[in-house]
Amino acid sequence: MAGSSTELYSEVLAQLCLAYSIVYNKAATKEEILYNIGLNPKVVAATKKHIISQSSVNLTNPSFVNGFVKYISGNVSGKLGWIDAQGKNMFEVKKRFKIGPQHKIYNDKLFGNTPSDNNPYSAFLKAKTGAQTDKWNPADIWVINLEGRQQLKKLNRRVQARSKISLEYCNQFLADQFSKGNIIPISLKKPQKTPHIEIVNSNEFVTRLVLNETSNPTVEYTLGNKDVKINFTIETVQLAKGQKASAARRNPGNIRGKVVNGSQKHIRLKYHVDNKKVELEYTQTGKPSRAAAKMGNLGAKNFQKIINDTSKQGVSKLNSIQSNYRDIDLKQNPWFNGQQLGVVKARKEAEKLEPHYQRLSEYVGDLWSAITDHTPPDFSKDRKGLNEAAGLWSKARAGELGLAISGISNETVKRRVIQNLYEAAGSISYVTGLSKDEIEMEKSMGMEPSPRRTNFNASVYVKVF
Repeated sequence: MAGSSTELYSEVLAQLCLAYSIVYNKAATKEEILYNIGLNPKVVAATKKHIISQSSVNLTNPSFVNGFVKYISGNVSGKLGWIDAQGKNMFEVKKRFKIGPQHKIYNDKLFGNTPSDNNPYSAFLKAKTGAQTDKWNPADIWVINLEGRQQLKKLNRRVQARSKISLEYCNQFLADQFSKGNIIPISLKKPQKTPHIEIVNSNEFVTRLVLNETSNPTVEYTLGNKDVKINFTIETVQLAKGQKASAARRNPGNIRGKVVNGSQKHIRLKYHVDNKKVELEYTQTGKPSRAAAKMGNLGAKNFQKIINDTSKQGVSKLNSIQSNYRDIDLKQNPWFNGQQLGVVKARKEAEKLEPHYQRLSEYVGDLWSAITDHTPPDFSKDRKGLNEAAGLWSKARAGELGLAISGISNETVKRRVIQNLYEAAGSISYVTGLSKDEIEMEKSMGMEPSPRRTNFNASVYVKVF
């Protein structure tokens, strides 16, 4: 089944389960949603007034229902069924945000890329940041009541009447409407056995990033793989009265408030070999997985820009190593050599790389020593690919990213670089540079720091998984 169909089916299931919770005040189950080989007509009739979707979605039309039922009848993973899992999640959402009969549940595919009175993306589209709408707000469904619809229409008419707009003004509008329960954007991830709800970019909560909370190193560069992992911990803080979320993100060391019970998660950014992205995973080595799906990603151009424009101390250390390997087409600018030796995907051009095994081994060995502060192992004994030139080529790319971060000696500055990467990958914000205090720390290391620059902050949304 095509990915676009499965994505749509999962969104419509969430709409149906949330509408069911509104009508019946309990979690939807497979037994109650399905009837014979189709949908329960009583449930469809009772919930349809709350579900607003594009014309292709029709819960009474066999051409849509047949594929939809086939998909939602299956399991998310193992023995965990889609309907029961999403039913629990949406009931928790309904209770947490006091969603009731006055709310409608909109599929985000209704809105498209054309600004209009009713499109919650209108302000972002007019701002022309160059980013995709799902980086500003990755919501799959929007839960909006009458007051929210009226206020959104007023905002969009003001937006369309102006030649320039402040995206932060629009973000604050959505944050205020969210606080009042009028507009609730929801980003859906694969559900787990128990519901998880994260609030991103609201007025009341902020995510704080912490390093060295587990035994895993911040930059994990090991045998048995071709990747690198950037490990850190996040926790949600309910802000103290008078503190703004925007100010808290600017100065994470001065956040005042209470850590939300159960919000701490040990997570990582993991380098993906083939597509040269870093992917946000809610797990770490030796720690339980907190989510079945990736929670975001960041391409090579963007992770290089964020690092370059925040702190180049690690890049400087990397460059000093790279200067010794010009004979194998290693460049210092850009420092991420995604096409070294004319290769794009190493496993597809292994023969081309094999004559360079020894020099690639030496390069990866130097990266290894710089990242781990240990003597590199014998790569020829690795059975996961580092005994081949193609594997070393990929491990070199991972090591370049790893050293660009691990080579930052000041932990506060290093945390800021990782925070900027995490927030961009996780659709929280796109920010580069350092705060005033961090700039002084960077200067003390003999570096030329870049001031903090916000390309854009994402708007408020709820992540449910």
